[in-house]
Amino acid sequence: MALTQAAAIPHIKIQTMRLAQLFAPITTPLAGLRHQPVRRVLLRQIYFTGNEAVFLVLAIGFALGAIVISLLHGQYGQSRDASLRLLASLSFKEISPLLAAIILVARSSSAVASELATMQVHGEIRSLFRMGIPPGTYLIMPRVLGMTIACVGLTLYIALMSQAGGTLFSAGTDVTYEILAIDRIMRIDLMLTCLGKAFVFGLGCSLTACYVGLRVGPYVTDIPKASSRAVMRGLFVIFLIETAWTLCTI
Repeated sequence: MALTQAAAIPHIKIQTMRLAQLFAPITTPLAGLRHQPVRRVLLRQIYFTGNEAVFLVLAIGFALGAIVISLLHGQYGQSRDASLRLLASLSFKEISPLLAAIILVARSSSAVASELATMQVHGEIRSLFRMGIPPGTYLIMPRVLGMTIACVGLTLYIALMSQAGGTLFSAGTDVTYEILAIDRIMRIDLMLTCLGKAFVFGLGCSLTACYVGLRVGPYVTDIPKASSRAVMRGLFVIFLIETAWTLCTI
């Protein structure tokens, strides 16, 4: 029995080493979070992308809920309960992740691409290579992770605020009952779809912005071009992901 267990230990170590090699492209940049400068860049990216846009997305979410409910309940004669259910399905599955991703591209993709393009033109990235600092760990990973986390948070804010706005707009004096009975509308599959789509959108937009920012020429005039390219390509990536997601879930 002891010999069998001893023989199994090297096999486990080999399997662990193979898994480590397989996930090395992902885990190696994340290991940079041990360093305070990398964590500082990550927190700044989350603050700029997510925190500074909170009031904007809350207002958009509230207006979205009120508009959808007014159309469904007021103009098309849907019942209040059916309108709220349809609002939840539309908001969590489609509208909220898409709106958050568009806001992310408009506010952050251009800024990230311009920042990285400026560093590339001025030779700062080459200096990082000479000092032995991997740019993927210090520059790309915290920005990609920060934008992805912010996109998930903003999507959740828009979805919840749209539901709150729709509830307040349709319930009137019965708003307390509607809030207490929100579990009839909020399903776990809606939440998972919302968060999953937001994660994919944020990852796609952030990687596109970093790629565009690092693929500039040696001229200063390429910096604003990188900013505009990041926005246009980011929008293209968003709708490409949306189309692929829809086709895969039909």
